[in-house]
Amino acid sequence: MAAPTFRRVLLAAVLFAASAAASGTDIRIPDGPGSNLVYSKCQACHDLQYVKDAKGLMAAQWSAVVASMQDYGLKISDQDKAAVLKYLTTYLGPNPPPAQEAAAPSSKLDGKALWQQNCAACHGAKGLGQPGYFPPLAGNPDLSKDQVFPALVVLNGLSGPITVQGQKYNGGMPALGHLSDAEIATIVNFIRTEWGNKEQASKLEPVTPEMVAEQRKQTLSPAQVHALREKFAQ
Repeated sequence: MAAPTFRRVLLAAVLFAASAAASGTDIRIPDGPGSNLVYSKCQACHDLQYVKDAKGLMAAQWSAVVASMQDYGLKISDQDKAAVLKYLTTYLGPNPPPAQEAAAPSSKLDGKALWQQNCAACHGAKGLGQPGYFPPLAGNPDLSKDQVFPALVVLNGLSGPITVQGQKYNGGMPALGHLSDAEIATIVNFIRTEWGNKEQASKLEPVTPEMVAEQRKQTLSPAQVHALREKFAQ
């Protein structure tokens, strides 16, 4: 292993060890452009205490951390990587801007926009996934097995081997519990009406924010969500 790569992996290992005791999906990072990508990409392997504990790193150090994650198998486009690095160096660098007040929730959420911001980086803009890495959502039967199951996946994540349309996957879906109940409901309802999914999900009522709020009380692990999926498959 080349020396720069070794240093990247060592830095990542030290930071990860510092946060190993903390876990959970309720860890929040500052709001800002690119934060959704950090939630979706970083939580695929570890919780965000890892990221919070590294607050104050210089730009070159954050670049080394992200490069080390790629050494560990992180799949990220150059565009998304640039957005992640800009977020990390801006909001978790040595001189972060003052915390912003939370914006008032919109009365009308845009499902497509929320999908693009939080899900498309892995599952693709058209829901086709990435073979061997991320399953497709276009034509995915998991969307219609139960009214709230997809919301549980978005809320808590999913970890364990699955087969979708004959293709095996054994990665992990990060929990996106930082999203509001309304945002999660909007994303699920959007997916169920796109890419040919509308017919198979037509017998299900739309997911409401109240349904998501009720499911949020369970605090399931990604492995427990996987176990629920297995029950639906029986």
